[in-house]
Amino acid sequence: MNSTRMRLPAGPDTRQYLLGWIGRAIQAVALAGLLAFGTYIVLRAAGATPGNFEQWRVLVDGLPMRTAQVWVANLGIGLHFAMGTILVLAWPILLSSRIRARHRAVHRWTGRVYVTAGVLAGVGGLSFILTHGAYTRAASIAFAAWGAVMMLCAIMAFVHARAKRFDRHRAWAIRLFAMVLGSWVFDLEIRAWKDLTGGLGMGAGNTSGLFDYAILYLFFVPNLLVAECFIRNLHKRVALPRHLAWPAVAGFALAGGLFAYAVVTVTATPSGKYGKHLLQAFGGG
Repeated sequence: MNSTRMRLPAGPDTRQYLLGWIGRAIQAVALAGLLAFGTYIVLRAAGATPGNFEQWRVLVDGLPMRTAQVWVANLGIGLHFAMGTILVLAWPILLSSRIRARHRAVHRWTGRVYVTAGVLAGVGGLSFILTHGAYTRAASIAFAAWGAVMMLCAIMAFVHARAKRFDRHRAWAIRLFAMVLGSWVFDLEIRAWKDLTGGLGMGAGNTSGLFDYAILYLFFVPNLLVAECFIRNLHKRVALPRHLAWPAVAGFALAGGLFAYAVVTVTATPSGKYGKHLLQAFGGG
């Protein structure tokens, strides 16, 4: 019996072990969640989620578009979601150190497709915002800023790769991936906040509350800050002061638990934004 129990290392190594285990668990949840999110985007781009995406419905159904503005808006948002499918589903190939080391051509061409998709996704999204607008003016401004940063990251990643400045290329690729995560994080944060606070600071109907304004930047600015921290410490061994080690373990575990909760409720429940479509598509609801 004793031989089958999980044994924790003694002393300070226990904290490091737990942090590593929690990190691996978060990675597994993120992988599953992103694959589900990518599947949802495929359904959405194909017009299989009509109640969730009316802006794309006009073009998908072949309805008449009588003005250039309507054409640009529909084609732009269609391009945004088609390229978003590539951005969400191609990242395991691009970020794989094994593929990068052993299959340089695969990494190189995947990277070219990826940065192209990043630029085109931004162009499509900005086209939609300029001709149609998001649900509020504040949302249009925030989403435009997000799209512009994503395009910048894609362009800079390509420029540095072409110049063989691979450290800078890798840094911009990490920033690009952080921006790609934004639309996914947006949905997770909204669901977690609504469930855990009862919708504190969220407006009703056409009104906006404090949280509604905050989420417009919380879905991508923190991602960029975390990416910057990761980039600056990529080749460093970060050691926490002893008195902060256990609080760090507790905080990391709490954050991981909230993250897992949001992923499951959004992705795998009938009330989830993705789940209600995924479960129906795959015979689970």
